[in-house]
Amino acid sequence: MFNPLPFLALSAVALGYSGAIERVEANFQADPAPAVTGFASASNLSVQDFAASLPETLQDPLCDAREQITEDLSHDFAETLEASWAQDQDVTIEVWTSDLMGTWTVLHVENAGLACILSSGFGWTEGMTAQDVVQDHPLS
Repeated sequence: MFNPLPFLALSAVALGYSGAIERVEANFQADPAPAVTGFASASNLSVQDFAASLPETLQDPLCDAREQITEDLSHDFAETLEASWAQDQDVTIEVWTSDLMGTWTVLHVENAGLACILSSGFGWTEGMTAQDVVQDHPLS
């Protein structure tokens, strides 16, 4: 004997599903998509150029104990020491970079432990060298 109840139940579920799909599609089509806001970027604007345009009080370099700055660079940007060299008897220049984030930072480190960020930016890629950064962004 043939039992029509499973087929009727399956048909009711299919009709309910079809109606739900139509209601969801109608709701999505009723609300217009929000406009996307974009901001134009200035071409070839380096962090140094941006900092130069700020009020003088904001142009002062960020300085702190070397341990604190390098800990922040490691934690916040996944930067590691790429290269360092003695600028003179009491000053070392360090270049910190991140292949993961594509960032770089140049530090001025005094033997007493004070470090100041000279410049920083984006565009670091695997295979680049510290000289690439310093060459493109000369130290003054």
